[in-house]
Amino acid sequence: MTSTEIVPGVYLIRGKFTAEFGFISSYLVVDGEEALLVDPGTVGDPGTDILKAISSLGLSPKRALVGILCTHGHPDHVGGAYRLRRVSGAPLMIHGRDAELLENPDLFIQERLRLNLGGRLAMKVDRSPLRVNYAGQEPDRILEHGDEINVGELSLSVVHTGGHSAGHCVFLERNRGLLFSGDEINNFPDESRKFYVDLSGSLTTKLSAIDRISSLGIDYLLPAHDIPHILDDVGLQVSEIREGVVQFLDSVLEHLSVRVEADVEQLAFDLEQTRAVPVPRGLNSLLPTTIQVALCDLEKAGLVKAGLNGVWTLV
Repeated sequence: MTSTEIVPGVYLIRGKFTAEFGFISSYLVVDGEEALLVDPGTVGDPGTDILKAISSLGLSPKRALVGILCTHGHPDHVGGAYRLRRVSGAPLMIHGRDAELLENPDLFIQERLRLNLGGRLAMKVDRSPLRVNYAGQEPDRILEHGDEINVGELSLSVVHTGGHSAGHCVFLERNRGLLFSGDEINNFPDESRKFYVDLSGSLTTKLSAIDRISSLGIDYLLPAHDIPHILDDVGLQVSEIREGVVQFLDSVLEHLSVRVEADVEQLAFDLEQTRAVPVPRGLNSLLPTTIQVALCDLEKAGLVKAGLNGVWTLV
């Protein structure tokens, strides 16, 4: 089955299951003769399934697709945009803080992950959904918080969250309480999805975003890698993610207090050895990247300070 209707007019287009990423999912919002696509996935996944899903509804991608919305600029969310835009001619939309990743995909490797030279070279041949193997392109529209994106008579509100990445947005359809949450709220396939961020992101900003989302009255939570959640399960998912972020920050503080002083690599080693937090397997840069972001957040809160040669201590 190419797509699954979650609620009337909202279709889940699910890609293949990939370890550490779960299902890479796109969502198609249809009203009348118009359709809007949220998160086009990677170059090949869901790929042609998106076009098949549109056609299976009796719609023409060139005539019906009124927009391609990207929750953020990571490769598993924008890699498929080039082909879909070329085939459909639909405008491509992303927040300005992540537009640079769309225009210059190599910046994801160069600036968004904590990688040494060897790590950057390895990412060049990476086969995971984070692989940068697509052409850069300029967005047709830069999204801002509070914008409204229309499809037929429906309207999606842009909510800039900026935790998972600086330009991360979620999209809210208020009438039915639908939230397309991208990677800001994502519990699947493992708990690490609760808190990993890139170097432009912020865990404290993520906490603020989670609190804001919890007040929106969401009945349908539609994440990019998780399964959809409805009604009472929505609040549970949101609270679990919040607990995961707080646990991560507390774990960094605790391990730093034990060592007295430490750099990011030492803290990453400690967290892995003690299993204090879930650690992705095969994506070695995510843990040190998020630790670095956490330390910067804790420094702003006056709890830690940076010393020479990347060594951190408690205040």
